[in-house]
Amino acid sequence: MELQRVPSIAKYLSVVFLFAWIGRSTVWNFLPIFFENHMSVFWVGVATSLPPLVTLMFDIPVGNLVQHAGEKVVIFLGLLVAIFPPLLYYVAVPATLVFGKAVEGVAKLFLWNGGWSLSLKSSSDEVESETVSVFLLGKNLAMILGPIVGGFLIAANGFGLTFGLWVFTSLVALLVYFTYVGVEREDSLSYSFEEVVNRNTYVEEFSDLKQHWSSLKLPFSLIFLYSIIFSFYWMAVPLLLEKVSGDFQVMGLVFGAAALPKAFQFLLGDLADRVGKQKTLIGLSLVLTPVLVLMNFLSQVLFIGIFFFVARSISSGMSPAIHAIFDSACPNELEGEFVGFNQFFKHSGMALGPIMAGTIASLYGINASFLAAGFISFLIFLLTGYSLYES
Repeated sequence: MELQRVPSIAKYLSVVFLFAWIGRSTVWNFLPIFFENHMSVFWVGVATSLPPLVTLMFDIPVGNLVQHAGEKVVIFLGLLVAIFPPLLYYVAVPATLVFGKAVEGVAKLFLWNGGWSLSLKSSSDEVESETVSVFLLGKNLAMILGPIVGGFLIAANGFGLTFGLWVFTSLVALLVYFTYVGVEREDSLSYSFEEVVNRNTYVEEFSDLKQHWSSLKLPFSLIFLYSIIFSFYWMAVPLLLEKVSGDFQVMGLVFGAAALPKAFQFLLGDLADRVGKQKTLIGLSLVLTPVLVLMNFLSQVLFIGIFFFVARSISSGMSPAIHAIFDSACPNELEGEFVGFNQFFKHSGMALGPIMAGTIASLYGINASFLAAGFISFLIFLLTGYSLYES
């Protein structure tokens, strides 16, 4: 990668997102354990599902807000909103915990819609992949390092310090962003919100989806099922580690190690290009299924950590193949429009994953939820295998 070819804005955003995520990452993986001290495991699942549920409801409107108001002001709003969840969690009553999760979803909406749009808009076609890699680098590093640091901080000082660190690094991210990127508006915010509310194009977009559904039902079904597994990890793994008496330092190492495959996802994307998208997905889902099923029977921290790392590695390899299947099925002239529906199905699955884990855990125990995740993986195998057979 030639960094000098990457636009400066992507580098600045990478640093901003590093600060925005590093404090959050010290505690975010441990939140289901913190929440379980204040509510039942079922409601922990419901609360954990709120961020993707909020994004599911407002992805398309916020995407259009970016078009009207401009990326920079939308990102600024996201950084501002991101300061409040840790303050709400610090109060530590069920209402503030649930509301904090909803606010997390609002912050994510603004940050990701604005961040992706600004980084891609600033890049030429020749360096688009390099630009995306640099843009995501800060956040990926934070997700690797944050849990490791957070595990030791929580073990020594409890959750309060990490909530304070989350607020501090969010403020630093806001300061860095304001200094190096700035806040520029295209249209006024009031006018932009009015335009989004009054838009009539949503009906047209769903009409386009209906027209192309026969070719898009496979990739949208796959992204939905995959996202259930992806978000299922958020709740099931921390609670399983707590159940087997894993300490916070070890949990942090497990979460940090499990985030490593995400940084090398591009290598697995190359595998899908060489072997074939559907064949890669069939193989990975077939291997992932028994890994998840076997986690139902694990009761030692070491083995849980190893199996979780393997499961996350396989899952990371599935994502590029699924998105490549979507790209192949999507008409080029409608790709921008259908990316919004891609996000819709992704966030639908992400909202369902924690609820699935919480419901099953409340009835049969947290281990049993891994059987359900294994079943979802097997559905991906069957669906992709049937599609390949039919083609």
